[in-house]
Amino acid sequence: MRTLLFALAIVPFLAMSAAIVPATAPTPTTTTTSSLRTKKVIIKTSAVCGMCKTTIEKALQALDGVAKAELDLVTQKVTVRYDTNKLDVATLRQAVAAAGYDADEVPARPKAYENLPNCCKKGTSCGPDEAKH
Repeated sequence: MRTLLFALAIVPFLAMSAAIVPATAPTPTTTTTSSLRTKKVIIKTSAVCGMCKTTIEKALQALDGVAKAELDLVTQKVTVRYDTNKLDVATLRQAVAAAGYDADEVPARPKAYENLPNCCKKGTSCGPDEAKH
């Protein structure tokens, strides 16, 4: 009986103390999940020399979302690691074409191709100094 009376006596005090303590606003829980999804693609180019390699790699690395671009001059293929949340393969090919080079089935943009140094044009061979550019 004493326990029951004690419990009944405490309940009003607990209710008052709960009213006195200010309620804290719930903390907003905003979670932005942008999972980095990287993918590797290999694109056949029309590169012929070291200058071509530099130009193509720089054009690709200038894109937001490209982690790495490396061109192998022997195979004329550029390997690109990119974030699929930001880029797609078509955009990568267009960047190579905009630099003046063929990219798989996407032809080089004519104006960009015209502006390439002679050693970088199809059907030409680079001299020993030009290949090192």
